[in-house]
Amino acid sequence: MAVLDILKNVPELDNLLDIGCAEGTKTIQYAKMLSILLENVYGIETKPEYVKLAQEHFKIINANLEHETFPFQDQEIEIIICNQLLEHLKNIYFPLSEMDRVLKIGGYLIIGIPNLAALLNRIFIFFGRQPSCNVIMGPHVRCFTHKGFLKFIKQNTNFELQSISAATLYPFPYPVVQYCAKYFPGLSSYTFYLLKKIKHNPDNCGWSMRADLDTCF
Repeated sequence: MAVLDILKNVPELDNLLDIGCAEGTKTIQYAKMLSILLENVYGIETKPEYVKLAQEHFKIINANLEHETFPFQDQEIEIIICNQLLEHLKNIYFPLSEMDRVLKIGGYLIIGIPNLAALLNRIFIFFGRQPSCNVIMGPHVRCFTHKGFLKFIKQNTNFELQSISAATLYPFPYPVVQYCAKYFPGLSSYTFYLLKKIKHNPDNCGWSMRADLDTCF
């Protein structure tokens, strides 16, 4: 629901890249909301069972996100969605730099991440339990906090932050979650960032490897 709500503030576009698109159900919903033809929709997915299902609807790219260059020209894509993927990658810097490279000036990037510092996770950790995002989504190789990730994405001056949204703030209902996200985004279990590309300088994007951003922001 969070990504669909974000897309209400995005104009109609000509193409879309969904990174980590799974079986493609949500990707099709995104395209429909933006009035994008499925022939102009691309997904990146590595799990064979998902690739088989998604490729029945749109173009699928099977690529190693941590090492392989995306098969697009510079500034070819108008919107990129990367939802709950980065926490599963050891190397997030290469795919993020590729997103920067292939996205057009004026295009949009949506990133969704689980928030280790969420209210529910704070409660779990206090009682000695594992954070909920790892329980629900499987093992993560990276942990993020809203405060740390926000600082990280702002290092890339090619982008301008448009909005911050939230998906879950236990035990409150979704409308309350969205209201609280405006003032307390660091408490939500999942945080979403809408970025707009304002200039193209892929050689100096700001999302490069840093020693102090190793496994946890």
